[in-house]
Amino acid sequence: MGINALTTNSTGSYNTANGAFSLLTNSTGSFNTADGANALNSNSSGDNNTANGFNTLYANKSGVANTAKGSEALFSNTTENGNIANG
Repeated sequence: MGINALTTNSTGSYNTANGAFSLLTNSTGSFNTADGANALNSNSSGDNNTANGFNTLYANKSGVANTAKGSEALFSNTTENGNIANG
């Protein structure tokens, strides 16, 4: 829900995208939740990520099991796994 949310999803499943450009480049990633404009914007193959807030986990590409809450939390994370950030 939101302009260009999950635009390039091909085989990814069980994803939720709420907000403009959330999960924009997701292709094969599954079980992700993006709530907020640009949340998980660059994700392509990362799984089991949760991003709540503007630009959260923005640069994540293949990182797995990350949780970010709050504006720009874990903004620059690209491939790291199992991180939790609040604020």
